[in-house]
Amino acid sequence: MEQDEWKKIYQLYFKPLYLYALSLTHNTQDAEDLLQETFVKAFLSYKSTGSIKTWLIIVLKHEFLNVCRKRKREVLDGDTLYDEQNILTNPDIIISDILKKEEKRRLFNSIQKLSELQKGILIESIYFELTDAEIASTHGITQAYVRKLRSRAKKKLIEILKEVKGLNDL
Repeated sequence: MEQDEWKKIYQLYFKPLYLYALSLTHNTQDAEDLLQETFVKAFLSYKSTGSIKTWLIIVLKHEFLNVCRKRKREVLDGDTLYDEQNILTNPDIIISDILKKEEKRRLFNSIQKLSELQKGILIESIYFELTDAEIASTHGITQAYVRKLRSRAKKKLIEILKEVKGLNDL
């Protein structure tokens, strides 16, 4: 593949791969490192025989497993810092931004409570828009089992979100 093609691939898949890496590592720095290693290894090893999207996911998962073997995972929470001037001039935007981030954080934390397989299938299905066949091939399972796991993951996620919302209402 040419360098321009890889640039386009990077721009297209950076965000969903980053979210997937973040869901695995629970750490922004580790997710960025994992993503960098994924693109480098994918660039060096990709053969134009299959889906680049599937290949990137496989490389990312293998890289994550390699990192896990080398060291323990850390959990860090990176919040955006707002300066005093920004708060005084745009309080509504700041509040809206904080609420959106809290909502995203709640969803992200709820997804983390799913099993690794359910989490992976849900993310691959939603963010990467992989077909059931592609997901099945990356996990070595049947398409019917992919559909079953995705359905269970969605139901469990709804339960978790309702439980979290109920706790926040207290």
